[in-house]
Amino acid sequence: MVDPSGVATLDELAGLLRDLRRRQARRVHSSPLTFGELAARTGWPHAAIGAYFAGRALPPAERLDALLRLLGASPAECGAVAAARSRIAEHNGAAAPAFAASFGLDELSLPAGPAGFAGRAGAIARLDRLLPGARAVVVGGAPGAGKTALAVHYGHRVADRFPDGAVFVSLRGSDPSGQPLPAVEALRMLLAALGVAPADMPMGVAARAGMYRSLTARRGVLLVLDDAAGPAQVRPLLPAAGDSVALVTGRGGPAFAARLDEPALWLAALDRTEARAVLAGRIGAERTAAEPAAVDRIITACGRLPMALSVASARAALHPELSLGAAADALEDSSAFAWSYGLLSPPARRLFRGFGAHPGADLTAADAAVLGGPSDVDALAELARAQLVVEHRPGRYAMHALLREHAAGRTSDAERAELHDRLVAHYAGLATLAAAPALPVLALAMQRGRYREAWRIADAVDGPLDAAGRWDDRIAVQETAIRAAERLGDPAMLARAQRAQSAAYLRTGQHEAALRRLREAADCFHAQGEPAAAARCRQDLAAVLESIARFPEAIVHDELALALFRRAGDRAGRAASHAQAAWHYAQAGRGAEAVAHGEAALELRAGLGDPHEQAVAQAHLGRVHAVLGDYERAVAHYREALERFTALGDRLDEAETATRLGDALEGAPSIGLWRRALAIYERLDHPAAATVAARLGF
Repeated sequence: MVDPSGVATLDELAGLLRDLRRRQARRVHSSPLTFGELAARTGWPHAAIGAYFAGRALPPAERLDALLRLLGASPAECGAVAAARSRIAEHNGAAAPAFAASFGLDELSLPAGPAGFAGRAGAIARLDRLLPGARAVVVGGAPGAGKTALAVHYGHRVADRFPDGAVFVSLRGSDPSGQPLPAVEALRMLLAALGVAPADMPMGVAARAGMYRSLTARRGVLLVLDDAAGPAQVRPLLPAAGDSVALVTGRGGPAFAARLDEPALWLAALDRTEARAVLAGRIGAERTAAEPAAVDRIITACGRLPMALSVASARAALHPELSLGAAADALEDSSAFAWSYGLLSPPARRLFRGFGAHPGADLTAADAAVLGGPSDVDALAELARAQLVVEHRPGRYAMHALLREHAAGRTSDAERAELHDRLVAHYAGLATLAAAPALPVLALAMQRGRYREAWRIADAVDGPLDAAGRWDDRIAVQETAIRAAERLGDPAMLARAQRAQSAAYLRTGQHEAALRRLREAADCFHAQGEPAAAARCRQDLAAVLESIARFPEAIVHDELALALFRRAGDRAGRAASHAQAAWHYAQAGRGAEAVAHGEAALELRAGLGDPHEQAVAQAHLGRVHAVLGDYERAVAHYREALERFTALGDRLDEAETATRLGDALEGAPSIGLWRRALAIYERLDHPAAATVAARLGF
């Protein structure tokens, strides 16, 4: 039994993992599992596995447990190593990467402070009293009371107190779509900003919240959690006790803060002195001093609310020829929003209504062109000047929830339907899509019955979701694509969505769900007369079954794939399936079949005339013989492969094959080959260098 009792650092844990890897190889009389093999069995990226074995990253608890079981650790050993991991997470700084000042994500940077901010001296003084020692402060108030403006203004005022940065997350509690940002997604964004790679991102709110608290435990971070929907959404996002603080804004009122058990600040309407300061800051002290009675009427008409005062003052500032008395008359006849809307140009009015029809939290200039029309190049700038929209991120424009409600109320059903159809068509025509703007439009496409466009949007956003580690979202998106394909009765689209969803299930460790979708995709491709596509699904099925060591079942799919590739006349596919079958037969202890398939793969590769693939087939057959214990034949194939890779200049495969050949030999020849592999890996800065160095005792 391994003894992890003295393990206290990442390097020592990595050394323990390497020892277990070598022990597992001795037990099965084979070469140690490569990072590629471990990646195939787990669905984790090769680079992440290399970082665990090199001591550059601490595996998440659930990953460490899975890795230990793959390496043949006993339950007692798993428990002891898990305890060692906990010690490292608690005491070793390598477990907690530092925040970047901007969190590394533009979407999380604190927005620019609101222009012309004035008043709220009492609220700022109360925050100054509450902030030291608090974990969170809730800023509540009626719609339009200026909660976000105060939080952002105050965030900039105290940002230098937080050495590890200040961030802003819009929780979309008052989003017109009625779909606040899920806590699990907010945690993903924060963890990604903390440096957690997609491959290491835990699944579920509880696991992510635990990692988040661990990583923030000794950090000084200011988090502005804006527009919260309620305590359940916010609670997992609160930082660990320490030097970090969250400013939470929301409409929930004092009860909201009470349920969070955190101090609160309630924003009432501005007093008249503060309201005058807001107007003077926006339209000039000289102008307000000249018409004090009109200023008082404007303040009254706006209900002393910062949002209404901001819109009214912006409109007055844009029209210096307009007397404040005339402005007050107009405001007394209608709201500040209606008055400002009435003074817009027709293109800006059309775009304003388009904002009200848009399903997302914000939109881009490209979205604006779709909603307003290509001729409305100045409409967005006009809305921004009138304070009806704000460029809260570079190139992204948002509208306050109250204004969006007003805009939605001015949009007829027919116009809204036309705008929705144009937006869906625009997104369906893009090859790749960022998730944030695409997902609301995907939902809209399904609501509109635009199933072909919905499928295209889901297909375009699949890759970005995978790259970002948003695998739960990827599963949900492909479920939508599956429903869209079923509505269309299109088997090709259905099979493609099923296969994509299976990959997302595999990313999250849901092997049975992945297998189910792959079987459905294979049957679907087979039924529509596409044997090669069906065969590739069978290969995927075999690979998933390999990852959970169900080799007899994998063999069934290997043979089905071979039959389908023969029917399709696909020689390259047959070669790949023979190689895959060789490995699975070898793992199942069926040596004769394993060798026959390996030799068939080698023969097909030779006939295809690709020198690199021939070398790969030689190396693969060497691995098969090594697993079967026939080291003499393994050595012969490894030597042939090594010569070919060297001649081709393929340094990475050369190093891997030299390592395997060294494992199959003994004494000085092994040392020479390992040194050769180590020199290549070090030149390439490859994570496998650490495992080869361990063989040499370095």
